[in-house]
Amino acid sequence: MAVDTKQAHRRLFEEAFGKGNLQAFDEVCDPGYRGHDPVTGDMNLEQVKGMCQMYRAAFPDLRVTFLGGYSDGDTVITHWRCIGTHQGALMGIKPTGARCTVDGITIARFRGGKIAEEWTHWDALGLMRQLGVAPQVQPAAGAKGTEARPH
Repeated sequence: MAVDTKQAHRRLFEEAFGKGNLQAFDEVCDPGYRGHDPVTGDMNLEQVKGMCQMYRAAFPDLRVTFLGGYSDGDTVITHWRCIGTHQGALMGIKPTGARCTVDGITIARFRGGKIAEEWTHWDALGLMRQLGVAPQVQPAAGAKGTEARPH
């Protein structure tokens, strides 16, 4: 029976990140899985489970929404959004109570009906700004829309 790769990828997000069901990783991912993330670096299957637990502990009410997806052969691209309240420590950042929204895109490569490798790109800087640990950028003087107007 052929695997619906888009649904399998979606299931991983909904079950693991949305509900905290780490068993979904074992069911959907190849044992030799490799994940690539600009924040956490390269991870094997056990490390990505730990990363999922870290985010679930920091945002226990985490909700995952799918914004779109595309598949071609063994590749699936998923555009997602996560929303949650920062209620636990995250990478040394004490809980702020901030309600945060983060968008990202994950590209998954399937092998034998399971996810063998993923590349995730997400708005980490946006999350850090929402948590108050990265500066908000102000438009430069003279930037379009900020010109001084005569009185």
